[in-house]
Amino acid sequence: MDEEPERTKRWEGGYERTWEILKEDESGSLKATIEDILFKAKRKRVFEHHGQVQLGMMRHLYVVVDGSRTMEDQDLKPNRLTCTLKLLEYFVEEYFDQNPISQIGIIVTKSKRAEKLTELSAI
Repeated sequence: MDEEPERTKRWEGGYERTWEILKEDESGSLKATIEDILFKAKRKRVFEHHGQVQLGMMRHLYVVVDGSRTMEDQDLKPNRLTCTLKLLEYFVEEYFDQNPISQIGIIVTKSKRAEKLTELSAI
């Protein structure tokens, strides 16, 4: 009845021969390839979302973190310092995704003093 040759739909084009992009590492794991695919997809989403991200601009940033005793308060679980460090980890990852040639440093304040924890550096 249907004499037409089988044609792929436009939306199916991205799913042709998907097994060719997967590569095993020395241990036989596909984890590195999958992480690379996810990283590229995330980067594409970030660029589409922000539109005018200037990838060629070098930025220098110091993040100042409070290291005083009040950071041990448990109004945030498990405490303020742990929550801050988790959010800082996420921020740094996003920062370098959007600013690959930029540098970041960390300063900790405690007992009315500031101490440079890390120099300006890239990942």
